[in-house]
Amino acid sequence: MPATSSEQKHTGTPDRRYFEIAGVTMQVESDLPFTKTTFEPKFDAFEVEGPGADTIVVRHHFGLPAVDEHELGREVYRQRPWVIYRSPERVTYIQVAPDGDSVSRSSIAFANDGHTVIDVFNGPAREAYFLGGNMNALTMFPTDQILLAQVLADRRACYLHSCGVVVDGRGLLFVGHSGAGKSTMMTLLGAEGLALCDDRNVVRVWEDGVRVHGCWSHGEVPVVSAASAPLGAVLFLRRATTNRVAPLADGQEILRRILPCVIKPLVSADWWKKTLDVIEKIVEEVPCYVVEFDKGGAVVALLRDLVAEQVAGG
Repeated sequence: MPATSSEQKHTGTPDRRYFEIAGVTMQVESDLPFTKTTFEPKFDAFEVEGPGADTIVVRHHFGLPAVDEHELGREVYRQRPWVIYRSPERVTYIQVAPDGDSVSRSSIAFANDGHTVIDVFNGPAREAYFLGGNMNALTMFPTDQILLAQVLADRRACYLHSCGVVVDGRGLLFVGHSGAGKSTMMTLLGAEGLALCDDRNVVRVWEDGVRVHGCWSHGEVPVVSAASAPLGAVLFLRRATTNRVAPLADGQEILRRILPCVIKPLVSADWWKKTLDVIEKIVEEVPCYVVEFDKGGAVVALLRDLVAEQVAGG
């Protein structure tokens, strides 16, 4: 797999910058110049010097083109704020925004079939947003997951609603819905390893195994990393008055637990097919556990023992 380049320094140009996530480099370009404050500081850990082995290009333009939706191909998705069309040559994303009693287009994006080149055309209000800086998405979409979920699916990867921490070179992925204790777990493990992200992480199937990659979409804890590690365990969180780490052996039970935690920004049949392949690999190859814990921190010793056993076992 490609080496992580999160420690490299930005040497881009005023109209071009590079960011890497889960082995994919995003080359972000703009008709307007970037500044040091164009994007939120959370992206700093993911910025790299230049293109990587696997690079996609996102170009920002300001001003909406005239389009006839009848000529964009087959409609594959319609749920506010998105309408998506697919033709043999490209995928078109139309973002709509309420405008008084009507609905206006706020952005239109054209992606080639492989989502390796994406041109984003932003409406008038989006120009002021760009110039205001501190943007929370490289794509200027409500979240970068809308685009990246499609890109990652093509690379046998997906987002999981999870807290990721690397301990002794092994990635631990704490999975659960909002309120399950993901941010609490990151706080408890803060001194034990490297925090990846407390709310979203990417799991990718590589030739040498399944890995977890950090993500910039954090929750309560604004600590993120572009690092990655072999996925040593998936741990389903359960708040309790006791502390226990119990293995799960039933693949169907694991599947039932993990599927609700898959992030689904824009769902299509093709995307589901590719994502299920990733989930099945996790079920087959990665040890899974139920973790019961209280806020006292005693669970940390149990998790440390779990990692020690894995390291000793090779």
